[in-house]
Amino acid sequence: MALRPLLFLFTLCLSLFSSPIDFRACQLKYEVSSAPFEKSQGFAINRSFALIYSADTPDYKIIKRDPFLGLNLIQAPKPFKHIFKFYTHTPRKIAAVTPSSTVEGKIIHEQIGLNDLAQFSKKIPSNALITGTCCGILGLSTPEGIIEKEYLRHFIESEKVEYSDMGIRLANEKGVRVVEINPFFQDSPFMLNDVILFMDKKKAQSAGQVSREILFSKPGSVHHFIVLRNAKKIKIKINTIDRNSGGEIPESFFGLFGLSLDENLIVKKDAPKYEIKKGDKLLSVMKKEVNSLEDIRKVLSQEKASEEELVFLLFKREGFDFFIHFKKPNNSI
Repeated sequence: MALRPLLFLFTLCLSLFSSPIDFRACQLKYEVSSAPFEKSQGFAINRSFALIYSADTPDYKIIKRDPFLGLNLIQAPKPFKHIFKFYTHTPRKIAAVTPSSTVEGKIIHEQIGLNDLAQFSKKIPSNALITGTCCGILGLSTPEGIIEKEYLRHFIESEKVEYSDMGIRLANEKGVRVVEINPFFQDSPFMLNDVILFMDKKKAQSAGQVSREILFSKPGSVHHFIVLRNAKKIKIKINTIDRNSGGEIPESFFGLFGLSLDENLIVKKDAPKYEIKKGDKLLSVMKKEVNSLEDIRKVLSQEKASEEELVFLLFKREGFDFFIHFKKPNNSI
């Protein structure tokens, strides 16, 4: 009996090696190793549990949920016969597979943190399993992109869903470059356009790799970096804190003050300390018009190096415009 799952996988790979571009067997495995949950399809990560993506909290019993990436661990309605395992390598042929479709293609952009998901070369449906011809796990598709296997495994294996933050966001721009920076992050030694060379004595390979190292580290831990700034190598040290936004949780960099905005820059809940009410709309930051969360982060990133001690925000409430301000920590100047 114990040999049946191995025999099943061996048969899959054997048949697929004769026609390596055919993913029909993976489609069949997804069909028998998954279960429908509302509008989502959960695939088996062990005999008793399924993993699904859902932007909103599903209306059924959840074992564990990641609100940042929309991942959910669900009790299976009945034991699965076969399960999906993580690839330890990147297969030559890749496809996005659901019980009813297969789209062959390739990953054209890696996942960089919570805000910048991996991208597939073709249009694919949500909740598709990104896999190779032996039907392992490479990623899970969402409307915004693909959640890579490292994040899926981290979610499954972690007792508590948490991520660490250093107040920086990275991109692959002539190296691993700091492209966004939170000016309100206390004791931050980073500056905009720093190029990260090493993190904890490990060479920075890509923005995706360094972002994972930061996110997956324990909040409150200390890390050492070597960065390139104005053609000079600089050693810096920083403590991480709990990440409070990103991914499915809209990120404006105001989370440190308890100010929560949606994608339309509407205040999601009252912030009495700053006399801000639910429904207020943010119009500008430092007299610069903003129309998206990315606009806000871009303006705030420039403020990290400015000599201004205060950051002014203009809001609108029922036809009435008003200003509030936040103070930057001394290290921001």
